[in-house]
Amino acid sequence: MSAEPDPRLVYARTADGDDESAEPRRELAPGERRILNAIDGQRCVGDLVQFARPGELGPILAELEARRLIEVVGLADEPSEAERRARASAEQALLERAKHGLRGVFGAELGAAGQVWEARVADCVSMEVLRRVLREAVDVVYFRSGEAAARRIVAAVRPVFEQARDRP
Repeated sequence: MSAEPDPRLVYARTADGDDESAEPRRELAPGERRILNAIDGQRCVGDLVQFARPGELGPILAELEARRLIEVVGLADEPSEAERRARASAEQALLERAKHGLRGVFGAELGAAGQVWEARVADCVSMEVLRRVLREAVDVVYFRSGEAAARRIVAAVRPVFEQARDRP
Protein backbone atom coordinates (compact mmCIF):
# COMPACT_ATOMS: atom_id res chain seq x y z
CA MET A 1 0.00 0.00 0.00
CA SER A 2 1.28 3.48 -0.83
CA ALA A 3 1.91 6.09 1.83
CA GLU A 4 -1.14 8.02 0.64
CA PRO A 5 -4.05 5.61 0.14
CA ASP A 6 -6.96 6.46 -2.15
CA PRO A 7 -9.24 8.69 -0.04
CA ARG A 8 -12.27 6.83 -1.43
CA LEU A 9 -11.25 3.42 -0.01
CA VAL A 10 -13.61 2.06 2.63
CA TYR A 11 -12.20 -0.23 5.31
CA ALA A 12 -14.00 -2.47 7.77
CA ARG A 13 -12.63 -4.32 10.76
CA THR A 14 -12.17 -8.06 10.38
CA ALA A 15 -13.45 -10.41 13.09
CA ASP A 16 -10.01 -10.12 14.74
CA GLY A 17 -10.24 -6.33 14.42
CA ASP A 18 -13.66 -6.30 16.07
CA ASP A 19 -12.33 -8.47 18.90
CA GLU A 20 -9.30 -6.20 19.35
CA SER A 21 -11.47 -3.09 19.34
CA ALA A 22 -13.84 -4.57 21.93
CA GLU A 23 -11.15 -6.10 24.18
CA PRO A 24 -7.64 -4.78 23.54
CA ARG A 25 -5.05 -7.54 23.81
CA ARG A 26 -2.39 -6.59 21.28
CA GLU A 27 0.20 -3.90 21.61
CA LEU A 28 -0.90 -1.22 19.20
CA ALA A 29 0.45 2.30 19.04
CA PRO A 30 -2.07 4.93 20.17
CA GLY A 31 -2.56 6.11 16.56
CA GLU A 32 -3.18 2.54 15.39
CA ARG A 33 -5.76 1.96 18.12
CA ARG A 34 -7.46 5.28 17.36
CA ILE A 35 -7.76 4.43 13.65
CA LEU A 36 -8.86 0.85 14.35
CA ASN A 37 -11.66 2.16 16.57
CA ALA A 38 -12.69 4.75 13.95
CA ILE A 39 -13.01 2.18 11.15
CA ASP A 40 -16.63 1.18 10.81
CA GLY A 41 -17.12 -0.07 7.25
CA GLN A 42 -18.84 3.22 6.35
CA ARG A 43 -16.13 5.87 6.54
CA CYS A 44 -13.76 6.25 3.64
CA VAL A 45 -10.06 6.96 4.07
CA GLY A 46 -10.75 10.64 3.41
CA ASP A 47 -12.94 10.69 6.53
CA LEU A 48 -10.29 8.93 8.63
CA VAL A 49 -7.71 11.69 8.10
CA GLN A 50 -9.21 13.65 10.99
CA PHE A 51 -8.23 10.86 13.40
CA ALA A 52 -4.55 10.81 12.39
CA ARG A 53 -1.58 13.10 12.44
CA PRO A 54 -0.30 14.31 9.08
CA GLY A 55 1.48 11.53 7.22
CA GLU A 56 0.60 8.74 9.64
CA LEU A 57 -2.65 7.41 8.14
CA GLY A 58 -1.14 5.44 5.24
CA PRO A 59 1.41 3.58 7.37
CA ILE A 60 -1.19 2.88 10.07
CA LEU A 61 -3.67 1.45 7.58
CA ALA A 62 -0.91 -0.68 6.05
CA GLU A 63 0.06 -2.00 9.49
CA LEU A 64 -3.53 -2.78 10.53
CA GLU A 65 -4.12 -4.49 7.21
CA ALA A 66 -0.87 -6.50 7.54
CA ARG A 67 -2.03 -7.63 10.99
CA ARG A 68 -5.36 -8.64 9.41
CA LEU A 69 -7.33 -6.33 11.69
CA ILE A 70 -8.90 -4.42 8.79
CA GLU A 71 -9.70 -5.03 5.15
CA VAL A 72 -10.87 -3.01 2.17
CA VAL A 73 -14.60 -3.48 1.63
CA GLY A 74 -15.40 -0.90 -1.01
CA LEU A 75 -14.78 2.31 -2.83
CA ALA A 76 -16.90 5.36 -2.03
CA ASP A 77 -18.39 7.40 -4.85
CA GLU A 78 -16.84 10.74 -5.67
CA PRO A 79 -18.86 13.48 -3.96
CA SER A 80 -20.93 15.72 -6.21
CA GLU A 81 -20.00 19.39 -6.59
CA ALA A 82 -22.94 20.32 -4.34
CA GLU A 83 -21.74 17.87 -1.67
CA ARG A 84 -18.21 19.29 -1.90
CA ARG A 85 -19.48 22.84 -1.49
CA ALA A 86 -21.72 21.85 1.44
CA ARG A 87 -18.82 20.05 3.13
CA ALA A 88 -16.49 23.02 2.61
CA SER A 89 -19.12 25.39 3.99
CA ALA A 90 -19.70 23.19 7.04
CA GLU A 91 -15.95 22.92 7.68
CA GLN A 92 -15.55 26.69 7.41
CA ALA A 93 -18.35 27.24 9.93
CA LEU A 94 -16.77 24.68 12.25
CA LEU A 95 -13.38 26.36 11.87
CA GLU A 96 -14.84 29.75 12.78
CA ARG A 97 -16.54 28.27 15.89
CA ALA A 98 -13.26 26.67 16.93
CA LYS A 99 -11.36 29.94 16.47
CA HIS A 100 -14.03 31.80 18.44
CA GLY A 101 -13.84 29.25 21.25
CA LEU A 102 -10.08 29.76 21.50
CA ARG A 103 -10.08 33.57 21.61
CA GLY A 104 -8.19 34.76 24.64
CA VAL A 105 -7.24 31.27 25.81
CA PHE A 106 -3.56 31.55 24.96
CA GLY A 107 -3.28 35.06 26.38
CA ALA A 108 -4.79 33.82 29.64
CA GLU A 109 -2.27 30.99 29.86
CA LEU A 110 0.87 32.62 28.42
CA GLY A 111 0.36 36.35 28.94
CA ALA A 112 1.86 38.54 26.21
CA ALA A 113 3.51 35.49 24.58
CA GLY A 114 0.02 34.12 24.00
CA GLN A 115 -0.64 36.81 21.38
CA VAL A 116 1.56 34.92 18.92
CA TRP A 117 -0.58 31.80 19.33
CA GLU A 118 -3.79 33.84 19.13
CA ALA A 119 -2.56 35.18 15.75
CA ARG A 120 -1.55 31.73 14.52
CA VAL A 121 -4.99 30.35 15.38
CA ALA A 122 -6.69 33.31 13.67
CA ASP A 123 -4.63 32.64 10.51
CA CYS A 124 -5.67 28.98 10.22
CA VAL A 125 -7.36 28.26 6.90
CA SER A 126 -8.69 24.76 7.63
CA MET A 127 -9.43 22.40 10.49
CA GLU A 128 -6.34 20.38 9.56
CA VAL A 129 -4.11 23.46 9.86
CA LEU A 130 -5.80 24.36 13.14
CA ARG A 131 -5.16 20.85 14.49
CA ARG A 132 -1.45 21.19 13.65
CA VAL A 133 -1.19 24.62 15.26
CA LEU A 134 -3.01 23.42 18.37
CA ARG A 135 -0.78 20.37 18.79
CA GLU A 136 2.24 22.63 18.78
CA ALA A 137 0.57 25.25 21.01
CA VAL A 138 -0.53 22.71 23.60
CA ASP A 139 3.05 21.44 23.83
CA VAL A 140 4.34 24.99 24.34
CA VAL A 141 1.73 25.74 27.00
CA TYR A 142 2.48 22.43 28.72
CA PHE A 143 6.21 23.19 28.95
CA ARG A 144 5.76 26.84 29.95
CA SER A 145 2.70 26.72 32.19
CA GLY A 146 2.16 23.07 33.10
CA GLU A 147 -0.25 20.25 32.48
CA ALA A 148 -3.30 21.97 33.98
CA ALA A 149 -2.95 24.93 31.58
CA ALA A 150 -2.57 22.61 28.58
CA ARG A 151 -5.67 20.70 29.66
CA ARG A 152 -7.67 23.94 29.84
CA ILE A 153 -6.80 24.72 26.23
CA VAL A 154 -7.71 21.23 25.09
CA ALA A 155 -11.01 21.47 26.99
CA ALA A 156 -11.83 24.80 25.31
CA VAL A 157 -11.85 23.32 21.81
CA ARG A 158 -12.70 19.67 22.43
CA PRO A 159 -16.46 20.09 21.84
CA VAL A 160 -15.83 21.56 18.38
CA PHE A 161 -13.47 18.77 17.37
CA GLU A 162 -15.93 16.16 18.66
CA GLN A 163 -18.60 17.75 16.49
CA ALA A 164 -16.21 17.65 13.52
CA ARG A 165 -15.51 13.96 14.14
CA ASP A 166 -19.23 13.14 14.32
CA ARG A 167 -20.24 14.98 11.15
CA PRO A 168 -21.25 12.83 8.18
